[in-house]
Amino acid sequence: MVINGYALEAELQNANSGFSKWGFAKKYGKSYFIKELINPVYPTDRSIMSEEMFAQRCAKCVEYENRFKTFYNAINNASCGNLVRIDEFFRSGSRYYLITEKIEEKSVPLSILAGLPENKKILLLKTVANGFYRLHSAGIVHFDVKPANILVKKTRNGNYAGKLIDFDAGFFIGEDIENSELGGDLTYLAPETCRALCGEDVRIDEKADIFALGLVFHQYCTGKLPYYNTAEYEYPYESVLDDCQLVIDKGSISPQLCALIESMLAVDPAKRPSAGDIFNTLNAIEGATVPNVDPTATVVVNAYTGSFGGSGSVRGSRFKGSLSMMGKTESVPLTGTSIPVSAPVAIDPARTAPVAPVVPVAPAEKSPWFTSAGDL
Repeated sequence: MVINGYALEAELQNANSGFSKWGFAKKYGKSYFIKELINPVYPTDRSIMSEEMFAQRCAKCVEYENRFKTFYNAINNASCGNLVRIDEFFRSGSRYYLITEKIEEKSVPLSILAGLPENKKILLLKTVANGFYRLHSAGIVHFDVKPANILVKKTRNGNYAGKLIDFDAGFFIGEDIENSELGGDLTYLAPETCRALCGEDVRIDEKADIFALGLVFHQYCTGKLPYYNTAEYEYPYESVLDDCQLVIDKGSISPQLCALIESMLAVDPAKRPSAGDIFNTLNAIEGATVPNVDPTATVVVNAYTGSFGGSGSVRGSRFKGSLSMMGKTESVPLTGTSIPVSAPVAIDPARTAPVAPVVPVAPAEKSPWFTSAGDL
C-alpha cells in the first residue's frame, strides 16, 4: 500500500500507540516512521450527511490542519537534534498522517541508566533538560513526558543523550484546551492537571512537564519511581493530593541532585524550576565535587496541603481514582538516535536564580512539508 508516495513496509498497527496507528514506510529509497491519526476524520462522502454538517466537519478539519501546521513548525524550528523533527504532515483521503525519521537503534533501558556513574547520568539529564528548554522556549507543552517518549542512546564517546518524541498530546502555552482534549499517561500526571480535570480553575502549563520530568529523572537515577503507598494509590499524583509523601531514594543520588528532583516534584507548580533552571543547576552539580552518597538516606517531597492557584482549598482524598476515565496512552516503540551534546551555559553568581541557558535557535526552515488534497 502506498500513502502519498510512502510505500508501507507492513500494515499499520495500533499497539501501544493510543489514538493512532503506526508503522514504517519507504520513499525514494529512505525509510521513515509513519503515524496515522485516528481523529479527526475528514469528510469525503457528501451523500451521508447534510450540507450543513459537511461544511461544519470540513471547517473543523481545516482548523485542525492550521493548528498543527503551526505547532509542528514550531517544534521543527526549536529542534537542534534533541527534538524529533516532523518531516511531513499531510492528509490522504479522510486521514491525517505524520512522517518522521526512522530511528534504528533501541533506547537504552532504565536498568542500565540507573547503574551509570553520576557524571554520566548528569550529562544525560542535561541533554534532556536542554530539549525541554528549547520546547518550552518555543511556547510548547509536551504533556506526555515519560521514559518511552525520551529516546536515549549511547553516543560514540560512551556518554548518553536523550531525544524527545511523540508530541501528539502537546499544546501551546496559554492555548485554550478543553479538558476532553488533555492526554498523557496517568503515571506522570501533574497534580494541577488532576485538579483541572476535576473542574477547578487551574492553569496548566509547562510546569506540568517539569513534574513528570522529575519522576523520569528519578527513574534514570534509580530505575524506579519515588516511593509512595501503591497499595493505597495507583498513581503518584493521587498520593501527593491526599497529603501522602513521595519519598526520593538517595541510594544512588547525590544530595545536590536529590534536591533538584525534589524541587521538580513540588506540588505547587510555581515552585518548580524551569527547564533552563534545571539545566543550569545540573551544570553547577557537574562542576562541583560530589560527596559520598548515604544509601540509607531519603528525602520526602512536600505533599499537598491546600490550594495553590485556582479557587479554594482542596483536600486530596477526593482525587483518588477520579481520573480512571482518562486512560493511559502509550508511545510508539521508536528507538534511539545520535544527538549533539547540549549547549554550555554560564552561571551568574550574582543571581540567586539560575540563568537560563543560552542556546542558539536554528533559523526557520521554509519547506512544503504539509500537503492535503486542497494543496495538490
